[in-house]
Amino acid sequence: MRNVLSDVAIAKLIEEDVPYFDLTTLGLGIGKQSGEIEFYSRHPMVVCATEEAARVFEECGAKVLFLVESSTTLAEKQLILKATGTAEALHIGWRIALNLMEYTSGIATRTNNLVKAARQVNPSVGVVGTRKVFPGTRALSVKAILAGGAIPHRLGLSETILIFKEHLTYLGGMSGLLERLPELKQRFQEHKIAMEVETIADAWAIAQAGVDMIQFDKVSCAELKPVVPSFKNQYPQIKLAVAGGINLDNVQDYASTGVDLLVTSFPYFGKPADIGAKMLTLE
Repeated sequence: MRNVLSDVAIAKLIEEDVPYFDLTTLGLGIGKQSGEIEFYSRHPMVVCATEEAARVFEECGAKVLFLVESSTTLAEKQLILKATGTAEALHIGWRIALNLMEYTSGIATRTNNLVKAARQVNPSVGVVGTRKVFPGTRALSVKAILAGGAIPHRLGLSETILIFKEHLTYLGGMSGLLERLPELKQRFQEHKIAMEVETIADAWAIAQAGVDMIQFDKVSCAELKPVVPSFKNQYPQIKLAVAGGINLDNVQDYASTGVDLLVTSFPYFGKPADIGAKMLTLE
């Protein structure tokens, strides 16, 4: 996978952690000694951000000898990345590279677990990650869910038309939207129109109005399961998505309803992957 951080962004990460110099390495007088650093998996994981970690080391003046591509599944105790350079370069790049890989690999691994669980019961279901990520981390978060086998739900507000109940506040409710919908479809013929609903009744109303996707929010599996076949039979062109609290505990229940898409923020929140690091001297 490609590196998603610019050289400017990489430089800012380094400057944030090392605004002037590495005081410890300087004080010990070891900065010019040659060495190697190795990163390895401490448990099975889907690795991510190795390309960005490599750029960190290169920006610090080290040379990357080995890396596995993001999206690679590794068993425990497998080599992830190896770099060589001065002790100063390796110590400066060490924690920055480790943080990038651990946090994104955690997201990628959770994503992969979710995708595999969902497709055990519904092989055709899609798992999509929301944009509910910590501000400033979207590029890495999107890369991580892609590495884990999901795709982004929306990359930003400029990309898709997704109508929420908050929009209806300014339209006079559902009736106002239904009046405006033909004009919206005519104006934005290149774009799909999606709407989030909280009730089955609202879903039927907007299906009849001709939306392209219905996103059920916090609608229970018990409510969805009997109506999804009816929707698909009557409106086969409409994609059905479900959102709201989908996680590893309930993903199979929601996948079994027969919806097309599972919309989730679950992969972004959890423990980072545990990646070990080992430093070696070459002198």
